[in-house]
Amino acid sequence: MKNGSSIFEIHDLVMTIDGKQILNIPQLSFERGNVYCLYGKNGSGKTTLFEVLTLLQKPTGGRLVYDGREIYPCADGLEQLRSRVTLVHQNPLLFDTTVEKNVDYGLRIRHMGRAERKKQVAACLDVVGLDGFQKRKAKTLSGGEAQRVAIARALSINPEVLFLDEFSANVDTDNRIILENIIKEINKRYNTTILFTTHYVDQAYRVADTVVQLVKGKPVAANMKNLFSGTMQKTDHGTVFTNSRISFFVNSPAEGEAHIAVPQNAVILSKAPLESSMRNCLKGTVTHIIDNGKHVILRVSAGEVFEVEITKESFHEMSLGPGQEAYLNFKASAVEVF
Repeated sequence: MKNGSSIFEIHDLVMTIDGKQILNIPQLSFERGNVYCLYGKNGSGKTTLFEVLTLLQKPTGGRLVYDGREIYPCADGLEQLRSRVTLVHQNPLLFDTTVEKNVDYGLRIRHMGRAERKKQVAACLDVVGLDGFQKRKAKTLSGGEAQRVAIARALSINPEVLFLDEFSANVDTDNRIILENIIKEINKRYNTTILFTTHYVDQAYRVADTVVQLVKGKPVAANMKNLFSGTMQKTDHGTVFTNSRISFFVNSPAEGEAHIAVPQNAVILSKAPLESSMRNCLKGTVTHIIDNGKHVILRVSAGEVFEVEITKESFHEMSLGPGQEAYLNFKASAVEVF
């Protein structure tokens, strides 16, 4: 976390629509200045949670706190909420006029002077890579450009919290990458707290500081294991992923900052290094053993803590216990790079 103070807090939140429970969140908080992703399949409650947090929908029960003041059920902080947060929908509605008039809409209703409005519009369009588009007609824009204009319009009022609902669902891969970089730049430049939803798991872990996975309206533990952050570096022997704790080979042309995951079922656990084509062999120590029915999950500390799933038969054959040495063997091609 970057700042350590909560901007949003959820307590015992319940949302029921037509007798069906959509959200059930006992406790959840979002820290100021961080980027969060709400990840989940369609129907998981992501969009509903956004609309509840911005009070476009009122929850059935529970408490919402914004910047230390209750906004539901008490409305003490409602006015500051509505002036300091903004939501960009998956299919944003742009007015049938110029880009400039779309972006400066929130400034005009706040009675900002024309010269100051033009300066603010130019700055916001610059952040999204569209400065110079001021006189373009909004209806002539591509899908990716329209989404960027909608983000610029939201950004123009200097929100403390920016909500982005499936911001890249309807754009191609190139525009998706552009939008992801825009999110990072907004957070870096303005320290804006950003919450976005997505159904792209790679995007979730690539962009967000924290991923909150929703299943049927409830936060659950993330389904990805052995997920690490670091950098990718090309060497004479291949591409290496590294951070201050681990280093191993990956099959990827990428360089620079990266998130990677080593699937549990891609790791072969052994009591001694294996002679095989697998390029990665990390020495570690068993820290935890968890009975998972037909399988056993072992946590092995090898700089970072890895989780490995093996059959009970293999576990008994290896006779591993906490504190014992073990080796993690996996192919470079098995590593998922985000």
